[in-house]
Amino acid sequence: MENVVKLRDARQEQISRHAFFDWMRSDVVSLSDRLTFAPAGALFIMQFRDMNRWVLRFPEPRSEFEWVINLGTLEDEKHSRMFLQDWRKLDLDNRLGWRAGDVLWWLFLSPDQEVFRRSGIEFMRLAVDDGDDAMIRFGHSEAGEATGHVMLSNTAGVASELSALTGLDYGYFGPYHLELESGHVGNTEGVFETVVLDRDSRERASAACTRMFDIFDGIFDGFLHYAATYLNTGTTPRRPRTRSAAEDWTAPPVEIHPCDDVDVEMIRHVEARKQQLRAHPFYAWLRDANHTPAERLRRFVPMWVMDILGYRDLNRYALTYAEPASPAECAVNAWASRLSEHSGLFLSDWEALDLDQVLGHDASSTLEWLFLDADMDLHRQNMIEFAKLALRHRAPALRWWMMVALESTGEEFFAQTRPLALAVETETGQRLDYLAGRHDPPATGNRGGRTVISAPAPLGRDQLELAKTITNHVFDSMDQQLWRSYAIARAGKHVQSA
Repeated sequence: MENVVKLRDARQEQISRHAFFDWMRSDVVSLSDRLTFAPAGALFIMQFRDMNRWVLRFPEPRSEFEWVINLGTLEDEKHSRMFLQDWRKLDLDNRLGWRAGDVLWWLFLSPDQEVFRRSGIEFMRLAVDDGDDAMIRFGHSEAGEATGHVMLSNTAGVASELSALTGLDYGYFGPYHLELESGHVGNTEGVFETVVLDRDSRERASAACTRMFDIFDGIFDGFLHYAATYLNTGTTPRRPRTRSAAEDWTAPPVEIHPCDDVDVEMIRHVEARKQQLRAHPFYAWLRDANHTPAERLRRFVPMWVMDILGYRDLNRYALTYAEPASPAECAVNAWASRLSEHSGLFLSDWEALDLDQVLGHDASSTLEWLFLDADMDLHRQNMIEFAKLALRHRAPALRWWMMVALESTGEEFFAQTRPLALAVETETGQRLDYLAGRHDPPATGNRGGRTVISAPAPLGRDQLELAKTITNHVFDSMDQQLWRSYAIARAGKHVQSA
């Protein structure tokens, strides 16, 4: 492990000289504004809790090494609450003037956050690629701890000076957090460092370490971009006008054309799962006329923001191939790219349903609801598990059938929301393009018909059971979420403030 430790030290020294830290030490902005780059890190910092719980942690640790890594995750998952406390002490809610819809745009659609959205998937890719080998995971986890120590070493001085002026303690950015972070996994030295790795493990651990430092280099670039674009100019990010679908149409159903007997069996399996899902009690509740169409939508739609808006990055970064090497991989990329554009319509629906008013959230309470409300955990965890599944299985046939499963669960979902959305449109004159199913324009000459697609690569008989397992995971996750929505909708959790 000696080589990994030397690499860590060299890269830590290098990243400590990042231009963002020069900015933080400069007087380009006043002391009171130097920590207000926090919105740039909101997604990364709040999502870090989930990374520790569902990505880095070993569910059943079987060695001292796995226990040490888990020890680090148990501490790190707590820090998002400290971040929110500092957010409020910095008066960022008033500075930004954001409501819930603005936060959703900022986190999931704004160009300024692209590097942070991509980094989340790259964290997961590292954990998938390490094969649950604690030695390899140490390589990238230690790099993460080292960069965190560099970051906090710089923010702590600013926070201390600011505390002297305001009388407030800044737990996340200040000395308290720095004291918790030694820069080592689990705040423990001597467990991994003395291990002698074979050549293959040494190279893999070093590569993982390098990749993590590269990720953080991009993150610090993102912080600097925010500082230069907004703090240096005295401006704040503003959500652009939301877009609508160009025409009135309903996305045609997708029909899969089988290429062989294996495809036929997969189609039967998917159709059976769709039939089961169609009978879910939540959908019966959606058809119940005890509440107006708008109220029925308002009672559950907020629960699904992670699925709807997170679907973009699942397709863009997890399901696609960065360097497609075959026509099948190119075909997967083309479909995933098209699917990644759907979420852009959602914020228009959000406005039409007046969900900012219904929820009544400012920026910090929106972050708290998205990432710390227990009712949202299931949705976030499932999106992470989908990404891990996609990253774990690179065969284009497997990824394609996973996309079929994801789209199939959505088919019935939109079949149920469409009548409600159309009723709201008739009543209010406002469009609900996303919930009405106007996502993907039909092909020329196929308007109102069916869209027929075929798998871009054959699914081997030896892959069939795995493809069914992936499909079942997707449908089971949807079933769980529908039960959660059923309970939340009936309780009226999201309409009590309306």
